[in-house]
Amino acid sequence: MNLFRRYERVTAYLMLTDWVILVGTFGAALHWRRYDPNLNIISRSHIAAEALTIFIYSFALIGIFGALNLYKRRTLLSPVSHLLRIAQGVALCILGYLLLRTSIKFFVFVPSRLVILNWMFLQFSALVIHRMILFPALLQAGTRAQMQRRVVIIGVSDASIKFAQQLLAQQRFSTLMPIGFLSNRRNKGEPVVDNLSCLGQITDLPELVFLHKIEGAILTETDLSYQNMMDLIERCVRLFGWVDVHTSKSAVWHNNLNADTYFDIPFVRMRGISTGPVIQAYKRTTDLAGALTGIILLSPIFIAAALAIKLTSPGSVFYTRERIGKNGKPFLFYKFRSMYAGADQDPRRNEEIEEYLKSGEKVSRKTINVDQATPVGRFIRKWAIDELPQLFNVMKGDMSLIGPRPVPQGEYEITDEWLKRRFDIKPGCAGLWKIYASRTGISMNDTALYDIYYARNIGPLLDLYIVFATIWIILTGKADG
Repeated sequence: MNLFRRYERVTAYLMLTDWVILVGTFGAALHWRRYDPNLNIISRSHIAAEALTIFIYSFALIGIFGALNLYKRRTLLSPVSHLLRIAQGVALCILGYLLLRTSIKFFVFVPSRLVILNWMFLQFSALVIHRMILFPALLQAGTRAQMQRRVVIIGVSDASIKFAQQLLAQQRFSTLMPIGFLSNRRNKGEPVVDNLSCLGQITDLPELVFLHKIEGAILTETDLSYQNMMDLIERCVRLFGWVDVHTSKSAVWHNNLNADTYFDIPFVRMRGISTGPVIQAYKRTTDLAGALTGIILLSPIFIAAALAIKLTSPGSVFYTRERIGKNGKPFLFYKFRSMYAGADQDPRRNEEIEEYLKSGEKVSRKTINVDQATPVGRFIRKWAIDELPQLFNVMKGDMSLIGPRPVPQGEYEITDEWLKRRFDIKPGCAGLWKIYASRTGISMNDTALYDIYYARNIGPLLDLYIVFATIWIILTGKADG
């Protein structure tokens, strides 16, 4: 039930049925394999291992399907794009399996080329038939049975009116049923579009949920401060488990991230922060594995950087200070020292940091006093070598590999309350904010919005994107941007 509450019902349904199709078509292809007539297939000891392998592999394929946008509305509503992406997904599935079979050469992978060929044909056929023929028929049947999710549109704007009109005009292809608007600028009962009227003010949402059996919300209100927008998102998440957002303040999300669309209007889905054991185990396992691997592989760089710092400038090798972590709790933060001793007390640098924090929507870059950076420090900052000791913070559990940028206590105290919500999760060595800051610069508000988005959309695919994008930033020498 949590899956259907947290994600759109269509997405959860398609993820489940895709997995069943991937596993089922493999079983069918395996059944067609030619055996000795005297050999009983059930008695073969490796059948169970092959089946277990494909169960696990198919879960990974669901992630690949997600990366191909096979669960996005814009794909489902475009037959040509949908067919193309199904073909891409099947091709990647088969190529991945062949690559694993060739590189690992273990009995859990089927050696028969005929089985793989049959699997590819059956998989493609089943996905096309289900997704492009049966699934639309199910949507239409659900519409006739009034099984659509009842949603309220928060805010009256050109985008929300367009959304409501097109949604009503194409009900047989949609899983959403708009029942009305919430607005602080319209009177209760005032008509807005077609048969939809204003149900009340935005603050009335909790009471209206039970009165009108509301199951979700579409946030389009433009006249909201950042604080009010985040409060409203949190309220919707508590009530429904999700909310789709398209506002002027959230433009950084739906313009730069992989937003979905309702009739060419981009929306970003915001969910609650997952505290379940599965996601927590995933984060801690990947953090430990990644940090330990990094420490071992990069140990020569650790040693070389420490020696270079010690031999070229007086002071300690490490820069150790308190930083703010999850839920505002301080922890001891490690870096290689890149500046002369006492440089963090430079009033000019402190003024620049405070100006950046107060800049709000103004795009700017934090700078350092170049004169205070040592020659070795400038080099290790450019290539992010100064950040490597944070891997020990990850091992200790104070930080994660990916998360918001940790800040000093003083910075944390002078920021607005909504900005502090990025620390609902552990701070990280890398994050979405760094990727976009390295390209065009970034405002303080956008930094927080990227961190808040990540906290509410944590997953392996997003983590992989951030990891590879961060590696590219480092290799191109833009780590200190």
